Amino acid sequence: MRWLVGAGVLVVLAVVGLAAPAGATVTLDASQAGNVSGWTLVPAGTNSRTAGSLTVTSTGPYTLSVAFDQTRMTEWNTAAAAYVTGGKALATPLTVSVARTGGTALVPTVTAGAVSGTSTLLATGPGVGSDTFALTLTQPTAITDPALLSGRSYHIVLTFTAASSLG
Repeated sequence: MRWLVGAGVLVVLAVVGLAAPAGATVTLDASQAGNVSGWTLVPAGTNSRTAGSLTVTSTGPYTLSVAFDQTRMTEWNTAAAAYVTGGKALATPLTVSVARTGGTALVPTVTAGAVSGTSTLLATGPGVGSDTFALTLTQPTAITDPALLSGRSYHIVLTFTAASSLG
């Protein structure tokens, strides 16, 4: 069987500063989320992987979103720790989805998932309390997606943001 990726896929999870107007606080705990490495993709089909969880704590309504540094998972040189200039990319975008697994706030609205290059919103929370979300990454592949040489992997950086949706 032909494997799409030899070294695997690296998805880096990062958290940025949070936006909140005066009087509102929003915090994002990503300590239970982690980098995904060693994810060997099958050459054709849907590849899914859990990536830990995020917890949002807020004193008011909030949004949870994700930003992608690339529109598609792109060839990465592991030795140089950099994207390959003119490198290969998977044809289908990565989807990040969340499922609420617990919390004290009213049940938030969860989207169908954020798609790299298309959408970023993951969830909107209605009020005071906390929400914990399990993260799932889904990467469809096709037999026409290029296999990579040794020392290369497909890579994308995900940046999660929780922000107050007041004012």
